[in-house]
Amino acid sequence: MISRGNIPIWRVGFCIVFLLALFSCYAQDASAEKELRAEEIPEGASTLAFVFDVTGSMYDDLVQVIEGASKILETSLKRPKKPLYNFALVPFHDPEIGPVTITTDSKKFQYELRELYVQGGGDCPEMSIGAIKIALEISLPGSFIYVFTDARSKDYRLTHEVLQLIQQKQSQVVFVLTGDCDDRSHIGYKVYEEIASTSSGQVFHLDKKQVNEVLKWVEEAVQASKVHLLSTDHLTLAVNTWQIPFDPSLKEVTVSLSGPSPVIEIHDPLGKQIRKGSGLNELLNIHNSAKVVNVKDPEPGMWMIKTSSSGRHSVRITGLSTIDFRAGFSRKPTLDFKKASSRPVQGIPTYVLLNTTGISLPARVDRLELLSITGELLKTMPVKYYPDRKPYGIWNITDFIPPNEAFFVKIMGYDKNDYLFQRVSSVSFSSIVPDAPKVIMPKKTPGYYLQPGYISCHVESLIPFTQRFSRNGVKLGMDQFFRESSSVNWEIATVSLSDEGYYECIAISSVGTGRAQTYLDVSEPPPVVQVPNNLTVTPGERAILTCLTLSTVRYNLTWQRNGNDLRLVEPSRIRMMSNLSLEVKSVKLTDAGEYSCTAANEGGSTVASVFLTVQEPPKVVISPKNQSFTEGSEVSIMCSATGYPKPKIVWTHNDMFIMGSDRYRLTLEGTLIIKKAIPKDAGLYGCLASNSAGTKRQTSTLTYIGKYRKKQ
Repeated sequence: MISRGNIPIWRVGFCIVFLLALFSCYAQDASAEKELRAEEIPEGASTLAFVFDVTGSMYDDLVQVIEGASKILETSLKRPKKPLYNFALVPFHDPEIGPVTITTDSKKFQYELRELYVQGGGDCPEMSIGAIKIALEISLPGSFIYVFTDARSKDYRLTHEVLQLIQQKQSQVVFVLTGDCDDRSHIGYKVYEEIASTSSGQVFHLDKKQVNEVLKWVEEAVQASKVHLLSTDHLTLAVNTWQIPFDPSLKEVTVSLSGPSPVIEIHDPLGKQIRKGSGLNELLNIHNSAKVVNVKDPEPGMWMIKTSSSGRHSVRITGLSTIDFRAGFSRKPTLDFKKASSRPVQGIPTYVLLNTTGISLPARVDRLELLSITGELLKTMPVKYYPDRKPYGIWNITDFIPPNEAFFVKIMGYDKNDYLFQRVSSVSFSSIVPDAPKVIMPKKTPGYYLQPGYISCHVESLIPFTQRFSRNGVKLGMDQFFRESSSVNWEIATVSLSDEGYYECIAISSVGTGRAQTYLDVSEPPPVVQVPNNLTVTPGERAILTCLTLSTVRYNLTWQRNGNDLRLVEPSRIRMMSNLSLEVKSVKLTDAGEYSCTAANEGGSTVASVFLTVQEPPKVVISPKNQSFTEGSEVSIMCSATGYPKPKIVWTHNDMFIMGSDRYRLTLEGTLIIKKAIPKDAGLYGCLASNSAGTKRQTSTLTYIGKYRKKQ
């Protein structure tokens, strides 16, 4: 094994010069970063995530990844459709993962990558699966995750959680392996292949000097509008020929084969083989390990792609196109993706919901196929045509029983010009294996003497089940059948002391039985509290607040306001009377509000609220009572009003309400101002102040005395 000792990057002289030249432009701008985070994430945006093993033997890999990252980002950010919204870096090293970086600033991402340092390890296995899990959790859906390591996983028990995240996020995970602890039969290595297969990623086995070659391919692979045409995995030697329709929307098609002795042949619709230099571009060619080629702007029609490998290998065929789809699963027909899940339930009839993009009438989806991991057809289902459905492009396929093995969803249809197209889901789907029903009951259930009683039971189950209640091993009532989770009650018409004891709820399904029990504790019922009415008084008056309480046994009653016991607030002014009503003497404006009474007995407590409203009728002062004016002058009449709640003021002129205008202005304080007065402004002006306690009016007389004449 290669030594995995400490080799800090900054101690390597030649690398310092290279890195400083490459990243000299970096300057972290915190305010700009914050502004970017606040932007709305564009549709279809994704994350580029590097999951990197920082053990000592990964030094050569890190140098190449730093250089390659710069080129990947530069190429990606130059594209018209920018596929990357943010960037994630998840370093790992037994036994630690992190520190994790997630940023929208590509320069910061490169800086954090440069700041990584390789360090000593220990055992060869590393905490790689946990790091992948974190990368998936922090990444956007449909993201690109690249894992760099030379060791198998130590935490492979997390694989199930990672596979679930992949199916939820529809993200791709690619492994760049420069080692595997010399044991590819170990489960710690096999989970890499399982993760890659599920996510339509691949596992590349390289020498340490070949990492840069894969990064050149990644530079081309990270693109927006990437669609999947084929995704298969093969455990042994195989030669396969694939017939795939290329529709006019496909601007580029890439064929990737990872495995020993990789061979790819591509033939156009006329049967002519496309060769390197005459339309075929070679993106990656690593002897005995991997090959990636692509064709740009292919002619529409049925193409033939032949692949072969001398051992375990995977084939991925992708393209660049606006036509794609998303699949969801539900147990009932629905057109709402919020009601669909990312995985079906094993053994349960399931509906498929398709959301297609990039097609419009008369384009249509014709059929749906379920494919095995090796590309074998498992099931074909027709897709009904709904030309009038809005929005167009939502398709619901009849129910089917999901396969017990992992499967890809493939759709085939015709575009608006009647060209055949096919697309395959970006991830494979595995059915959820249901557990025995989970039964939930409270430890104790209160029951009240001579009142109706209810024993509640909630059952969570992905598959149908039969539910029953029992007491002391004796079944109560009839069994009930449910197709999914439910909450039901066992009802007791009138509770008696003999009903007290343990009750059990049992749920039985095809995969197991769940049960729980609760204790029915019978006691006297809590008091019943009634509030005769709320109360309205004026300041200085006496208020008596009452809560009528009914109880079969002795009880006590307390009064509170804002959480405080009122007996302790102002005992000289606020007191509880002998009939348990609350007396408030000399009411103040601050006494207004909610008062709560709590009645409690051995069966529990009941809280009720009484509202005290304090009102003070308005008092109005108007000034002056009488005044005269000349034509063209400005006249002011002041009016002030007090009361609780605060009164609103309106004005009248000869019993007609005055509205604000160019000549009349009403100030916030209540003053009426008349600009450029005219003779008809003379008369009786009334100031009306109103609140919920009443209305008061005061008047002022305005007399016209003639036209104003300027002194000579």
